[in-house]
Amino acid sequence: MDIRSTGAKRVPLERDRRWTVVKYALLSRVACLILGIVSSAIVNDYDASAQLVLAPATTYLAQVLRTLAHIVLRWDAFYFVHIAGSGYVYEQEHAFFPLLPILMRTLTQTVLRPLVAVGGEQAVLAVAGCIISNACFVAAAGTLYALGQYTLRNERLAYIASLLFVFAPSNMFMSAVYTESLFAWLVFSAMLCIARRQHVVASLLLCASSLCRSNGVMYAGYLVWDVVVRREAWIGKRWTQMVVRAVAAAGLVAVSVLGFVGFQIYGYRTHCLQPLYPNNPLRAYCDGLPATVYGFVQAEYWDVGFLRYYTWSQIPNFLLAAPMIVLSIAGIYTYAAHDPVRLATLGWKRRPSLQTAFLDTAFLGNGLLPHIYLWVLLLAVATTTMHVQVITRMFSAVPAVFWFAAHLASKDRFTQCIVTGYFVGYGLVGVVLFSNFFPPA
Repeated sequence: MDIRSTGAKRVPLERDRRWTVVKYALLSRVACLILGIVSSAIVNDYDASAQLVLAPATTYLAQVLRTLAHIVLRWDAFYFVHIAGSGYVYEQEHAFFPLLPILMRTLTQTVLRPLVAVGGEQAVLAVAGCIISNACFVAAAGTLYALGQYTLRNERLAYIASLLFVFAPSNMFMSAVYTESLFAWLVFSAMLCIARRQHVVASLLLCASSLCRSNGVMYAGYLVWDVVVRREAWIGKRWTQMVVRAVAAAGLVAVSVLGFVGFQIYGYRTHCLQPLYPNNPLRAYCDGLPATVYGFVQAEYWDVGFLRYYTWSQIPNFLLAAPMIVLSIAGIYTYAAHDPVRLATLGWKRRPSLQTAFLDTAFLGNGLLPHIYLWVLLLAVATTTMHVQVITRMFSAVPAVFWFAAHLASKDRFTQCIVTGYFVGYGLVGVVLFSNFFPPA
């Protein structure tokens, strides 16, 4: 059933489908963790670091905690667990934002506190992170379904996209002690609030997202779009009203990026004003903007920078990222080719032949414009500046990826098999590799 207006009455079918999405999301997380545990039991770990961090199990309950913690404590998860337990001790830890560690520590010191004496703090912190990630994943799936209804105005496509999110290529990262699920839920919720014109709530959610991941600041553009850029915002407004709206948008954006800014100020105070190691020379970011602690740490410890990843040794990682890059290019091209005038004029004009066409539904609708612009920006950043293999999990918080995949999957059986095969196959292989500490991370 198609939804032709945001005020359309919801019918029982939609409620049933939303709970169906939630049910599948929950079952997928259980299956993912079980597969990870079985895989870890059969295949020897590439790296035994988790065994060294976790306390030996002396009881059955401790063994259960240790087993679960063992498969989710990989790669970046070590940093999140250490930050949750000890705070920001080392400079390189400022590459990892504090919202997830704060939630992990809070859950460990409250609801899960009795388990610390049984399994040890490290294991319980890891389990807390796992619980948060999986709960947020389920919530994100349901939120993406609701967002799809508002944006696509096509319930079927919103449903298919949500199911594809449930079986996303970044499968195991959504269940491990990583920020992907938490971030996806926050930004999907913020987008849904913006679609409902709940801008203040959206700015608070985006503030939390920028305290979760650095790319959260990019999503603040949705507020600017909705308040002052989109054509509909100007209809019936005087220029004085638009000035007021511009000022309001600036305030909303300031709130949205507050999480990121606050974390950079914390890093500056820690390493510049009250350095943990006073005898060490001050870093470049201590001289102030435009340098930030986060930017410095990414470049210094992870060699992140413009075209730095373009070396022969990184070809395997580009191949791993290739499916998502191709899918993104195809999605952006498909939308742009449908009406290039609309894309070039921020939706203010349309191609003459489409002036009277109904463009407000499905993947080619006008509602996707800001999502396409974000997709283009993130694709450019991911392919030129970041560790390119991260694109698969980074794009788990880009709704347009799943909407385009659903658009393709709705065409014919062959295309459907290609799309679902990539999503499910890549995700399952990722579970096995991640659970045994194999790259990619």
